[in-house]
Amino acid sequence: MQLCAAIIKIKQIQLAVVQVEPEHTWPSTGPAALMHAQRFFPTLPILLLSPRVGGFSRSYSTFDIAPLIKQINADEIEWQAYRPPPLPELPF
Repeated sequence: MQLCAAIIKIKQIQLAVVQVEPEHTWPSTGPAALMHAQRFFPTLPILLLSPRVGGFSRSYSTFDIAPLIKQINADEIEWQAYRPPPLPELPF
């Protein structure tokens, strides 16, 4: 399964922005979506962002995004398709 995402830099902070459906930005479903995205970006903070609907985009993260969110425009992000990393080879 692939992921639509981008790595962006805002205020000297590099983070992964992952495009998800709005229902994956809720507190009940966001943690599972973040765990899935961590397979793709294990070393970066991750922001889940839904496409704009009626001029409004929902987001979810485990860190305080308030100081950065006004500088993130989902329509201006150059989204890319990411495939999961290959599974490590077994040692035997």
